[in-house]
Amino acid sequence: MKKLLALWTLSLLVLFTGCAGGQQAAGFSQSDLALTVAGETFDCDTPIEAVIAALGEDYGYAEGRSCAYDGLDKTYTYEDATFYTNPLEEGDIVTEIYTQSPQVTTSKGLAVGATRQQVEAAYGPPTQEDGYTLYYRVSEQAGEPALCFDLEGDTVYAIYLTRGLI
Repeated sequence: MKKLLALWTLSLLVLFTGCAGGQQAAGFSQSDLALTVAGETFDCDTPIEAVIAALGEDYGYAEGRSCAYDGLDKTYTYEDATFYTNPLEEGDIVTEIYTQSPQVTTSKGLAVGATRQQVEAAYGPPTQEDGYTLYYRVSEQAGEPALCFDLEGDTVYAIYLTRGLI
């Protein structure tokens, strides 16, 4: 009887898994800590040279003395996203990517204009929220990246990936 019950349970599990239509299960993982800009995927460990090689040299540029590092913090503003860098030992590394463009997507295809319900259906409940922003993190350790969704009502109006101290 136990074998029959186990076989029946397994059959139901297979049946319901097949009915999911190939959709990804809700949840947040390390692979979600990236944004796709102009068909290229970037994360918070990308050297800015790789961004420029992929997106070209048509960007706005600003720099300022870093408060936390020796050297200059730099900002590269493209049409669809802004990349912020810090001067680290290994070079100028992207530490934040910010967008208000519906052309930039997350790993699960979400973009500006998505609803809070769509975000939570894709990633599950946020790690943290403050009534204005949904924060998703894999780790709570300082300096670890977070994927953030700024909301206006229940609609996403900005998405950013950051290593900032949030």
